[in-house]
Amino acid sequence: MPMVAVEGTSHVVCYVNPAFRRLVHRLPEDVVGNRFADLAPDGEECHMLLDRVFGTGQPEIHTGEEHSAPHPLYWSYAAWPMHGHDHRVIGVLIQVIETTPSRQQVTSMNEALLIGSIRQHELAEAAEALNLQLQTENRARATAEAELRRANRDLDQFALAASHDLQEPLRMVVGFSELLRKGYEAHLTGAGLEYLDFITNGARKMQQLLKDLLAYARAGEDIDERDLINLDEVLEQVMSNLALAVEDSGGVVTCEALPAVYGHSAHFVQVFQNLIGNAIKYRGERPLSIRVSAERLNDQWRFAVTDNGMGIDPQYHSQVFGVFKRLHREAIPGTGIGLAICQRVVKHYGGRIWVESQPDEGSTFYLTLPVGEAEATSLHSQAGA
Repeated sequence: MPMVAVEGTSHVVCYVNPAFRRLVHRLPEDVVGNRFADLAPDGEECHMLLDRVFGTGQPEIHTGEEHSAPHPLYWSYAAWPMHGHDHRVIGVLIQVIETTPSRQQVTSMNEALLIGSIRQHELAEAAEALNLQLQTENRARATAEAELRRANRDLDQFALAASHDLQEPLRMVVGFSELLRKGYEAHLTGAGLEYLDFITNGARKMQQLLKDLLAYARAGEDIDERDLINLDEVLEQVMSNLALAVEDSGGVVTCEALPAVYGHSAHFVQVFQNLIGNAIKYRGERPLSIRVSAERLNDQWRFAVTDNGMGIDPQYHSQVFGVFKRLHREAIPGTGIGLAICQRVVKHYGGRIWVESQPDEGSTFYLTLPVGEAEATSLHSQAGA
């Protein structure tokens, strides 16, 4: 028998069995997460039934007709309340019967089903098992969220240590190394000067690593006040920051009009500066060309940063977003945190980021951000209206 469980006052599907999926001719991902009334032929009547069962905590039956079928098609529902650990109704367990002979036969079948003690007992057990499963999943989710909050607190503490406690001894190493060079360079041999360079360069690399780690930690900070950010202005700041790097590369960066999004401007400066900076760093033999664009896709903005550089082998497409992941090791300087910062920021705002690339064919980094109610048009477009 087709069975489905819904939860909440909107009656969102949280469980379906294979028989129900065959009945509605849909895949699991197209059913779970949708309102049951949107899946049933007589949606409004069914919605009223679920409202009653959810509100009263009493089982009910219902029969409806789908007039659009080639022949008269009757749908029959038997609905039972599901209770949470505090005995409140949290959802409804539904059994569906599809039949064609007559409404009377459907009603009789439902009545027999509803009053049959054995079947009721089986359905009650099924509802209880589903309740236990939902409670277990809720506890697991709560535990995972608590662990995530703890990990974020630990990361914040580390960021504080990185910005103060760890930076100070490194500044001393660099400072005294430079004083040693100035005061005793004439007394040092070639090997001595080389060793001194190793000390200074190693300390400076560690300083940069700690700086990037701090930026990674702050990329996930939750900002209470989110403003409507003009990303055209963000790109102007990024291009100003990267002006010397672009000039040295001999490249051309083209920026199309971008939309406005809600958030914190410093976060988006981090994202686009890392993406454009990487395109400059990993340029190929051809004259560098970078293009930044955006398009509206339903309830999302999709941004693209495209270059004609070295490209990335598909086997590394997911790895490049990991912390400390560097494909070129010492051949190209860096700490391997830039793309991890981009991913952290984008996820923080409810989007995702990915790359499409082939070796020697350039790369396109895509990222999505949700469209808010006040973001339907870009500030650039509004200014020109």
